[in-house]
Amino acid sequence: MKPAARSLQNSIFDWDRPRWNGRLLWLIVFSLGLHFAGLYVFHVVYPSTTSLPPPTAQVSVLNPQNPQDRRLLEWVDLNDPSAISAPKVDESLVAKLVPGYRPTFSDETPDIRKSQASASAQEAATPSLFTPDNLFPTKVRPAPAEPKTSFVSHLEFGPALERRQPAIPERLPASQRPWEPTMLFAGISKEGEVKYLFLLRSSGNDQLDRLAEEAVKRLTFQPARAEAWDTVSFHWGTVTR
Repeated sequence: MKPAARSLQNSIFDWDRPRWNGRLLWLIVFSLGLHFAGLYVFHVVYPSTTSLPPPTAQVSVLNPQNPQDRRLLEWVDLNDPSAISAPKVDESLVAKLVPGYRPTFSDETPDIRKSQASASAQEAATPSLFTPDNLFPTKVRPAPAEPKTSFVSHLEFGPALERRQPAIPERLPASQRPWEPTMLFAGISKEGEVKYLFLLRSSGNDQLDRLAEEAVKRLTFQPARAEAWDTVSFHWGTVTR
């Protein structure tokens, strides 16, 4: 005996390959046949039921051009239109189901009280037109008017220009109400004329600033050997000088 045969005889498991058994194949074919038969019976012969949704609300329009609709419209015109437009209601059934309305004060009668006002009270309630205040109206003394404080427009020069003894005109422009001073930086020539003029600080009103520049340009100073530079402040007042 060969060694390989001895080892196979002494082993616990049978390691020999079994021959192919055709019963498994027939079981698979039989199972597929049953599945196709059930599919045919339950889906072809007896189809599955489907649930239909409730019908949606629809509005029907009667066309007078349609002969059928025209006959219905003529019938409605001759008869009661509510017969087709409103559902029929049994009035006797409504009276049984809906209780009748009865107000709470229907069982009680309210007492009407007479007025206790006397004739003198009624006369006192009516005001008289002939009163001392109406016949002799009192005169109210007018309150004294407060005097308005007025300011005069004036110019203020820096030390360098003050020494040049400027000739200030008699009339200076004014405003309707006080404003902040307009400060200018002026350059005076040797002849005493305003040669340069720059705006350093505005009063808040462009029109007043232009009037201040025109007034300063018309100023004349005493001649000197050199040009002078300094500030000119235009203080606005409500009264012209």
